[in-house]
Amino acid sequence: MFTRKKINENIGPQQSKPLATKKVMEGPVKGGQAKIKRAIPTKRAAFGDITNATKEKPDDLKKIPLAVKPLAAKPLIGKIHPTIGNNAKNTKITSKTKTDLKNKANTATNHAADLQENSISRSQALKNLAAGVPEDRVEEDFSFVIVEDSLEEKLQEESDKTILDIDQELYTDVFNVGLYAQDIFDYYRRRENMFIIPPYLDRQSTISAGMRAILVDWMVEVQESFELNHETLYLAVKLTDIYLSRITVNKEMLQLIGASAIFVSSKFDERCPPLIEDFIYICDNAFDKDEFIQMEMELLRKVNFDLGVPISYRFLRRYSKVARLSIETLTLARFILEMSLMEYDLVKEKDSKVAAAALYIAMKMRKEGVWQGDLVKSSHYKVDDFKHLIVALNKMLLSPAVPQLNTIRSKYSHVVFHEVAKIPLMPTEELFNTKSGTNDSS
Repeated sequence: MFTRKKINENIGPQQSKPLATKKVMEGPVKGGQAKIKRAIPTKRAAFGDITNATKEKPDDLKKIPLAVKPLAAKPLIGKIHPTIGNNAKNTKITSKTKTDLKNKANTATNHAADLQENSISRSQALKNLAAGVPEDRVEEDFSFVIVEDSLEEKLQEESDKTILDIDQELYTDVFNVGLYAQDIFDYYRRRENMFIIPPYLDRQSTISAGMRAILVDWMVEVQESFELNHETLYLAVKLTDIYLSRITVNKEMLQLIGASAIFVSSKFDERCPPLIEDFIYICDNAFDKDEFIQMEMELLRKVNFDLGVPISYRFLRRYSKVARLSIETLTLARFILEMSLMEYDLVKEKDSKVAAAALYIAMKMRKEGVWQGDLVKSSHYKVDDFKHLIVALNKMLLSPAVPQLNTIRSKYSHVVFHEVAKIPLMPTEELFNTKSGTNDSS
């Protein structure tokens, strides 16, 4: 359906690499596997055309110096005449003279204070103008509340009770911010309500669930080819669904929408996003640069420039850290979660719940951990809350593989990903069997 550039070609602005050269960030491979050497990346111009400018500046435009007439030098301060000289008439200072001098000094001091206040007000007004703050906005005064030592200790104890064990261990780690970790993910959960995607294929006359699955499979291939973060992939799929839920498109534009979503997501999440020429090449020149830029602007407008979308991959990593699971179990859950991206029926579900269901299945398949304790505290979900998603995801895994949608299975069948796609599946009823281990919270 989509035009794809062959991965093994040696031409083009972006050279692809075999899967064995991928760099794995999640941890070492068990079993004494040999280290995989990373291929030297293809050279490209540093700081290339990353501004996506649509107009080029002509070379014949030059600055024309303006003739400025020099100003005549004028003294800023006039000649000062001494008020008190050596004349005997001026040596005697009366009380009236002292009063006059004191009044003049006070006047000068007040005038200087007014000038300073006006200067500060003018400077603040210019800052507000640059920041778009209304002129009539009144800054609020800060107030400080003095808390008694006993009350402060009580508040600290209550705060410590809400902190999970893993966050308590990483309390002073500036990279894991154990003090705020749970608050951050609670904030993500609240933001999920802003990005609920309703069923939209009923309004798309030329697009089907199968076409969307093929598009997502192709987007995974692009993510692997460019070695992008998984967060970039998940955000791109989310942006694609949001866009399709808000505007009717033709099927010919589907690949352009998906590629533009990856383009936008890579700018948001990657340190070195691919160039626009790379996306034109990966689409086999089916679209030109202007079409990409136009779709990029249209996509950003339709999502209201809000790219802070909570994605299931972040929730999965959080749950796995709280449960202290092995890298193999986490990778298996990632495989299940990535497969779920192709399922249109799961688009309407909350990402935090889908991530919980994927991790639950992986824990059962690997016989590692149970859904209780800090996992329930962190996710705010019991098993019954996402039981229907466990059934849906396991049904997806048990379905026969589709040859056109084999990118994810092939990816996670590699030794780099611990070959988790080859792990035997479980019947759905066994996933809820509590006899084999500790009971899960329900």
